[in-house]
Amino acid sequence: MNISSSDAIIQISGLDSAEFLQGQITNDVNLASSDQMLRSAICNVKGRVLAVFKILKIGADFHIFLNKSIAEKFRFHLEKYSVFYKTKIEFINKSSKNIEIISESDFRLRCIEEGFVDINESISEFFTPHELNYQNLGLINFEKGCFTGQEVIARMHYRGKLMFGLAKYRIGAENFLCERDYVYNKDNKRIGQIVSKEKDTGLIALKDVSLISESLFKEDLEKIEFLSIESK
Repeated sequence: MNISSSDAIIQISGLDSAEFLQGQITNDVNLASSDQMLRSAICNVKGRVLAVFKILKIGADFHIFLNKSIAEKFRFHLEKYSVFYKTKIEFINKSSKNIEIISESDFRLRCIEEGFVDINESISEFFTPHELNYQNLGLINFEKGCFTGQEVIARMHYRGKLMFGLAKYRIGAENFLCERDYVYNKDNKRIGQIVSKEKDTGLIALKDVSLISESLFKEDLEKIEFLSIESK
């Protein structure tokens, strides 16, 4: 089990903690254990991903590990819904479990290699789970019942074939593309957006994964010269 050195830890405790979390997160909280981290997301009412995180169940409590840049926003979001539950939400310094902590850069590179978008403040509430491929990475449980944003996400999931896809790329210059930069086709139409970047590699969320075979451009129709690009 590993986390990033940039992660904050939030403890959810109290009699109603499991019931409370079940109504908020995209995964099934009953799958959380002390031996294996459960990955999940939390969305706003419009079905946009506010945060993504790992969960450990420690006794009757839950430890949540997430990027510190959105940790306060995440806690504020939960506190809006916690008033009717016997639960406590607080930051803690460390977990009681033995967890490997790796550098933020190495963690981001591992996520990119896996095709996993780790949410930070620059992309929080900008993308749906399907645009980030979370449904294929086990972060969404469509059998668990309602959660915030579930109606929008389920409608998108069942309305027909989804064409979204992620592409991992490498470029020659480290600062050539930034998170939330759009990519365009030759007709200057937006076809994707940068969702993760670290050094010379990153992930693009494409509206249609088949577009990976086309030439891609910046907004000014400057062609993006990739060293490599592949679907994830």
